[in-house]
Amino acid sequence: MELKKVKFIHNPKSGLMRSPMLIRKVIEYTLYDASFVYDFVETEYRGHAHELAKQAVADGYDAVVAIGGDGTANEVASALLYTNVALGIIPIGSGNGLARGLSIPVAVRRAARLLQDGTTRVIDAGCIEDRHFFIVTGIGFDALIGKLFDDRSLRGPLPYFYIGVREFFFYRPEMFTLEFNGRKLTIRALLVTIANTKQWGNGVYVAPQAEPDDGLLDICILHRIGMLRAIWHLPKLFTGKIDKIREYERYQATSVRILREKPGPFHVDGEPVDAPVNLNVHIKKDALTVIVPDPESGEKFKRWVRTHAKKLQEITGLKNANN
Repeated sequence: MELKKVKFIHNPKSGLMRSPMLIRKVIEYTLYDASFVYDFVETEYRGHAHELAKQAVADGYDAVVAIGGDGTANEVASALLYTNVALGIIPIGSGNGLARGLSIPVAVRRAARLLQDGTTRVIDAGCIEDRHFFIVTGIGFDALIGKLFDDRSLRGPLPYFYIGVREFFFYRPEMFTLEFNGRKLTIRALLVTIANTKQWGNGVYVAPQAEPDDGLLDICILHRIGMLRAIWHLPKLFTGKIDKIREYERYQATSVRILREKPGPFHVDGEPVDAPVNLNVHIKKDALTVIVPDPESGEKFKRWVRTHAKKLQEITGLKNANN
């Protein structure tokens, strides 16, 4: 992987580490020996990352790096589809589902170092109506929780979990009709998730068998489930065994049409969107090039840390320079 010109797009409102200067300082030191030139820009509003990434493509950058959460990564990635510009991710968001799904380290230094030591992987993109997703899209309970979470100022897994538990007691599962692979399936479900990668984020697996480059979408259905059974099976979301419970169904298809009882939200990579009763989802194969770890990047990073950890600690004031 050879890069000559890289654009970093940072969402300063993403995650808990909201010091743009500190993040930039860590990245600059990590890339002290970079063979490419790079520059930084910060987003100012929702959708700005997409605009900046499109401009970077027009300006001839080889890679655009999203510094933020899944929403920022989605905006940047959507601007890079079917171009020769690679997506880099420095995940500092709440869930970091795309980074986790592609084994990108959830640490600034390790993720930044992939620009030197990583490789590239071409993945698929999902499309629901006119919105792209790279992790999952969903309707039902998870879309409602995503919308409520988006309205809160507090970020992170704890507020998300609190909202989920609170709303579970009052949520009435919807009736959905799914059309795919020449069949029609009418169900009353807690949620329907269409997945490109394995997890929502934070290590929560909703589609344990999904692969982002197989040319297929995983249609994951979770039927109505009682509170006690939900609590009993909750650990399976973190162990990748949620597909073993009887309330779970999984299918694969290149496209699916969804009819729901009434208009309501869906989400794309965690970002809520209001939608009508009819939704069309399809796959875009081999749509995006992403910078990911190669088998030897871990050892390369360890060697780099042994050489530079003390200096990095002095510059950043961080006690643990091994992440």
